[in-house]
Amino acid sequence: MESCDTCTTVRPTYPKQHGTVHWDWGSAELLEQARRAAHALERGQCAQLRHNARRELGLPVDTPVVASGHQPLPVHPGIAMREMLLDSLPDDVVPLWILVDSDAPAEVAVRVPMRRRGYTHHQLVLLENPSRRVLGAMERPAQLNQAWPRLEERLHTLHNKDILRRACAAWDRFPSGEHTWSPWIEQGRRSWGGISERVRQISVIELAQTESYRRFVHLLLSAGPQFTESYNAACRQAGVRPLSRGGIPFWSLDEGRRTAADRNSWPLLPRALLLTLAVRALLCDVFLHGAGGASYEPGTDSLWRSLWNENPPPWGWITGTFALPEPSCKQRLLPQRDFPFFLHDAEEVHTALRAPLSAV
Repeated sequence: MESCDTCTTVRPTYPKQHGTVHWDWGSAELLEQARRAAHALERGQCAQLRHNARRELGLPVDTPVVASGHQPLPVHPGIAMREMLLDSLPDDVVPLWILVDSDAPAEVAVRVPMRRRGYTHHQLVLLENPSRRVLGAMERPAQLNQAWPRLEERLHTLHNKDILRRACAAWDRFPSGEHTWSPWIEQGRRSWGGISERVRQISVIELAQTESYRRFVHLLLSAGPQFTESYNAACRQAGVRPLSRGGIPFWSLDEGRRTAADRNSWPLLPRALLLTLAVRALLCDVFLHGAGGASYEPGTDSLWRSLWNENPPPWGWITGTFALPEPSCKQRLLPQRDFPFFLHDAEEVHTALRAPLSAV
């Protein structure tokens, strides 16, 4: 799709047709924006913190970094394609995937298609989390051992048996010896998508434990009421709930569970707008959202300007729609776009990425 002059004025759109990708990262090419941003950020308010954070986490300090990220979940291909895009970028930039393991859903489920008299679907729960522990603290649940037979039973009802064969091959590539949730799902998805080791992966919990991040948090909180006012104004712009009186936009972590934080807590996990603010300030030169995250990033831009009186680095968004080939590749009767990645053909995603890669 055609880009416009600034991503902050764009309302992201979800493609309706199979194999279609929509994206926007401004009028300039993505890599040129990354190079310009890297040069500008060397003179910015967070330059030294940024330099130190990259060194702490093993990122180069003299090479542009393009980042994206998501929670460690069995996502659909329109989300998984962002890391595949990162892996396809030229070697003169560093691709970075932010693993949002600080989220704490009550359960993780996948939508599984099936055919009875007509087409329907079943929600298959892979992980139950009634105590709301963060994903980074979750063990690989025993119920996963029973998940494949239930998947196989439902997929066997479809006309196109290639979907079942693909799912079986992908499921076999999940690491059977992995005992924690995040590495299990992430390694399985990266194997499905053919993601190489050049894509660095840094988790939110890992970032939150660095000294540079601690200093970054201190810098924000030391501004006192000015920071709170700026943050709440940005939240209202982004459609995010502002802070309650006396609150701070962080979680404390207590035995794997998120709790309300105070200024003496540590580590402090970033909430809402603070997550991409921290990643953009400390780690990357361009951040790529999906269509959902792009809706609130203009609020992060406003917060950046209010805090540091300078223009924020660029960001963009990319999303795609991929339908399952049921009953055939020529007749895709399942309209939903949110079936999990491991039911899909990764080559269809790689093919669809040719268009946005022509604009990097």
